[in-house]
Amino acid sequence: MALTMTPAETHRGPRVHAVDREDVLRHARKFAALLDALGVDQRATVALLGGNTPHFMWALRGATWSGRKVVPLSWRWTAEDIDYVLGDSRATVLVADAAHASLVGAAHLPSGAIRFAMNGEIEGFRSLEAELSTQPDHPDILDLAGDIMPYTSGTTGRPKGVVRPTQDGPPPTFSALRGAAMLERTPGAADGPHLVCTPIYHAAPLFYSDGALLLGTDLVLMEKFDPEGLLAAIEEHQVASVFMVPTQFVRLLALPQEVRDRHDLSSLRLVVHGSAPVAPTVKEAMIAWFGPVLYEFYGGSEGGGSTGISSTEWLAHRGSVGKVVSGSAIRILDEDGNELPPHTEGQVWFDGGQEWSYRDAPEKTQRARRGSMSTLGDIGYLDEEGYLYLCDRRTDLILTGGMNVYPNQVENAFAGHPGIADICVVGVSDAEWGQRVTAVVELRPGWEPDESTREALTRHARERLASYQAPKRIEFVTALPRTETGKLSRLAVRESLEDRTNA
Repeated sequence: MALTMTPAETHRGPRVHAVDREDVLRHARKFAALLDALGVDQRATVALLGGNTPHFMWALRGATWSGRKVVPLSWRWTAEDIDYVLGDSRATVLVADAAHASLVGAAHLPSGAIRFAMNGEIEGFRSLEAELSTQPDHPDILDLAGDIMPYTSGTTGRPKGVVRPTQDGPPPTFSALRGAAMLERTPGAADGPHLVCTPIYHAAPLFYSDGALLLGTDLVLMEKFDPEGLLAAIEEHQVASVFMVPTQFVRLLALPQEVRDRHDLSSLRLVVHGSAPVAPTVKEAMIAWFGPVLYEFYGGSEGGGSTGISSTEWLAHRGSVGKVVSGSAIRILDEDGNELPPHTEGQVWFDGGQEWSYRDAPEKTQRARRGSMSTLGDIGYLDEEGYLYLCDRRTDLILTGGMNVYPNQVENAFAGHPGIADICVVGVSDAEWGQRVTAVVELRPGWEPDESTREALTRHARERLASYQAPKRIEFVTALPRTETGKLSRLAVRESLEDRTNA
């Protein structure tokens, strides 16, 4: 199958690339040969800034399967953030999409560093396509396992790189093995193309893409998520697997029924989701529509451990994120490090997972590691069968009048309300209560941000929550700050409210 650009016939959505696995591998081998020809050390760091195009996969596979370390850069970052990560990661090669030239045109790289532009031109950069056309295709050049060094979210400070021990042997890489293992858990998930509909530089879509290639699967890349465009792509390309985030579920469920019914989704065998909490009502609606093909995971870019749960398991353990699938065990610990019994909330720790650390951040690493255990900072509990239920992040916990309130629990109480498009619950400083539970709401079209709506939402909350959990204050905004993986930037919301409160 040749590399093609295929628009959806029934919907003018974003561009979709149908990408043949062999085409990716051929260009990857040429990129590895090009790096060798230019004298790039086999253990060098390659920074990669790009969208969901075949070129991104060429560079990713070519670098990581020839011993190099790839740092994926977010095109949502500022030029300052990108410059910081380039310096912190000690990158000596930069591959950037021409669409994001403004972010890297003045980037500081060490003397002798090599810059490639893909999908167009950037002043002072070599053309990736032109350079690849001069290289031979060596069948055995992808012979050393490199890795991906993802940088954690910078919403609470500068991003930090996640470092794992260097692999000394041949590929596959850790990331490809991790993605392939997830796909292999579901029969038939690798029997058709894998669809990428979230920014590919993020850990999950990147791992699954690399894993799909490892299993011999072709890729379908959506340059930008579009609800009906996704349905059309699944039908047209007979997609077998896809990774999604909960905000995409909400947008899909908002489609009119006649649009949903227009597309045949019978090829789907696996819809992996994670990266952010999903309201139970939303997940139930997706299972009812797509069938029992949803598989939820909980874990982080760090790779210290993860859980997983199928649709069938989830319907029997509603709200759980599953049992441990990587690492040896999950432990729930109190603040003194004591292990807690089932149904007792504490900090979630994975035991026996992949070794990792934060680059040049020993204090942050020390807070997140304890012997063979590591944590992402989340609070949760286990049931008697070992299923994990998440409450919230410790930093997001609201303390009001001596009571603990978990924002995610309050947000879930509003899920399904016809007037709410998005919601973020935070605690705002209050002289009497310590913190006041505050809901910031993005309304659907047709709903007015007035006192009548505020009263209706307050009644809705009080009917479903304890009095101390129900928001004491409701604010309206036109849009909430979410990352492309669906994570709310609670810090930004909280700081904005604090500033207005103290003004």
